[in-house]
Parts: sequence; structure tokens; C-alpha cells
Amino acid sequence: MTAGDESAAGDGPPWTDDRGQANLAALVAALVVLTATVGVTLALADGALAGADRDPTERRAAVATADRLTAADSPLTRRANVVNESAVADLSTDRLVALVPPLADAAFGVRLDGATVVERGDPVDGTSFRRIVLVADADPRSRSVNASVGVTLPRRTDRVRFDFSAAGVETVRADGRVVLHRPGGLRGVETVAVPRTETIALAFDANATGTVRVTYYPERARKATLEVTVDA
Repeated sequence: MTAGDESAAGDGPPWTDDRGQANLAALVAALVVLTATVGVTLALADGALAGADRDPTERRAAVATADRLTAADSPLTRRANVVNESAVADLSTDRLVALVPPLADAAFGVRLDGATVVERGDPVDGTSFRRIVLVADADPRSRSVNASVGVTLPRRTDRVRFDFSAAGVETVRADGRVVLHRPGGLRGVETVAVPRTETIALAFDANATGTVRVTYYPERARKATLEVTVDA
């Protein structure tokens, strides 16, 4: 083989360099696409992790708020899971934060059957928790009772108010149990608690005279959905 032949063989075909450049460009483009894809994937994963970290915190706060609002010892309830309608109407954001400290730095809202009770900030993107509750209120009713006869109240109540202004009474019994007694006669106005689960029969002492003004508080209740939303 001549020197001229060796030189021709070393140079190779004229399309070889073009093909290498094309392959290099394709490799660079693939790396750019891969880098972008990895970046987007990592960004999505980071967002998902952030959401996963945030949502449980918000849910815990929402559940804690619902639990506190409906607890038996809550200032907003008549008993467990029975909220007092008038007390709920008086709820403020400051009072709610005092009841549920985890809400201190959060946007939140409380709704009852779709109506906003309290709201702070814009919790629209937060986590919500819903609970079925009873909403109750007391409707006071009064009647004048002959002290020598007594009366059985037609509706259940958790308390009874007595006005002895027009009566001479020393003792009051509710279902046979003495709830008020004063030798020489009861005077003015007295209120006693009674079991709400029972129909109460009221009786006065054998020597009682006149009429006693009796006020009782039958409960009216309806089902409702309590919704708490927290955006921490």
C-alpha cells in the first residue's frame, strides 16, 4: 500500500465527522431534557412532601378544634356533642383561640350548617373537618301553680325557677326529693337544677298556700354539620 493509500484510509469517509457531531448534539439534548425532567420531578416531590407535612398538622388542629367545641365541659355546649345555639352565636375569634391554642398562628373558619360562625384570615386552601352535632336552645315557659296541689311539668328541663312572691311555702320537692327548704317560708326567686332526662313532678309542703310562679326551660334541638377549616 502506498503512502497515498494510507493517507486516504486514515481520513475515512467524508460523512464520518458529520455523524459524530450529530450524535454529540443528540446526547447534549438528551442530557438537557433529563436534567429538566429530574428538576421538575424533584420539585413535584418536594411540593408533595411539603403538602404531606402541612396537611396532618392542619387536620390535627381542625379535629382538636371540633373536639374542644363539642366536649361536655366546653363553654359552648349543653352537654357532649350538643352545642348551645346562643353560646355559639356569641363566639369570637379571640375566644376560640383561647379555647384552642393551636389556632394561634393559623387562618381558620368555623361554620354551622354552612353559615360562618367565626373566621380569621383566608382559610379557603386549608384542611376541613366535619362533625354532625345537635344544636339546642332553651325556650323558657312559665305558669302559676297552686302551692297546695303542685304540678308535673309537661316538658323535660334541666332547671326550674321558682318565684315565691305570692306564696307561703317552706319546702319544694322534685320527684320526691327535697330541693328547697326554709323554715318560716321561702322568699324571692330561687333556681334549682333537675335531671334533664326525667319528667319532673313538683310538690310543696302540706301547709303551702297561694301560687308559685314556675319557669322551666324545655330544650329544642336540631341536627347540624359543624365544619372547622384550618390553614396553617
